[in-house]
Amino acid sequence: MINDQQITQKDLSFINDLDLRVTLLERLNELDRVFLVNGNLSTVFLSISTVEGIFKHLANIFKTKIQALPNYPPDPVKGGPKDFGKLTIDDLYLLLKDLNILPDVNNFDQVYKLFRDYRNFIHPQAQVKKDWPAGLGQAQMALGLLNATLDRLSRFIFINQFLFEKVAGKPDYDSLRILDLPQTLAPMHSFITLRDPIIEKLSMAFDAELSPDSILNFVFNFKDDSNFKMIRLDKRGQPFLNSLLHCKQKYSWYETGFADQPAPPQNAIFHVGIEIDKSTRKFEFSVNGKAYAFNDKTQAPIILFNEFDPGLRIGLFNELRAVKISNFKISI
Repeated sequence: MINDQQITQKDLSFINDLDLRVTLLERLNELDRVFLVNGNLSTVFLSISTVEGIFKHLANIFKTKIQALPNYPPDPVKGGPKDFGKLTIDDLYLLLKDLNILPDVNNFDQVYKLFRDYRNFIHPQAQVKKDWPAGLGQAQMALGLLNATLDRLSRFIFINQFLFEKVAGKPDYDSLRILDLPQTLAPMHSFITLRDPIIEKLSMAFDAELSPDSILNFVFNFKDDSNFKMIRLDKRGQPFLNSLLHCKQKYSWYETGFADQPAPPQNAIFHVGIEIDKSTRKFEFSVNGKAYAFNDKTQAPIILFNEFDPGLRIGLFNELRAVKISNFKISI
């Protein structure tokens, strides 16, 4: 049946406003239908207005950073910075590109500007004045632009003006500011990494909710999904212990040390803190305010900072069961 055919990309996990996510999904489902019945103008209108709505949502997340950019556009009439609410789709593309959220593609700003004009064809007089074609080719281009935008953004999750990249699974950050790491495919169910490397400092804190038998891993020294280290909080109970691990091969890691606290707290939700400071050679991992110490397999103490390599990335992933992260705070 026609309604069963999917034309548009549907992963909207980068949208943390759940009401907006529902509205966008309704538009995408309608786009599937109108494109298949040759509704070319409708395809252009829906595609480009959807892209613009997504850009405005992202711009609001990064508003302070965008307004501080050196190429923030001036108001062509009044002078001074353009009113934030009047930024056009091509303005937004250029600004989000400067934040490295959207890719730098030659002439893409002109493509967005072109389709801003096409979107204005919702007014018949505007279409008459331009006298541009609005057929199947233009509908395909607009739909392609939408799908390319969605494909790019679906790789990310935006938390507190920080950009996390998805490595595996279906992580989600919603309007309640809860990071869900759901159970998907083993061994790394839902895996995210901070795009910015940790060079000098990291301060990160959150409340973790681990169900029985679940595992949460704090990843550091991340080069790729086959080369990183991690600290594990393990709720499986004996003989499994909170530990320090090293991954040197995809989907394979081994224990290099064990925490002096063998298991996470038994309460459902507990507080986790991570502090790294290169200048003071500090690397502290704490749970409910108590710093963990680690020993190797010979019981010799491990200096955690010596495990840290600056210039690499950090991340989180769960194993075996779903994990929820709330009250997430981070600074670097």
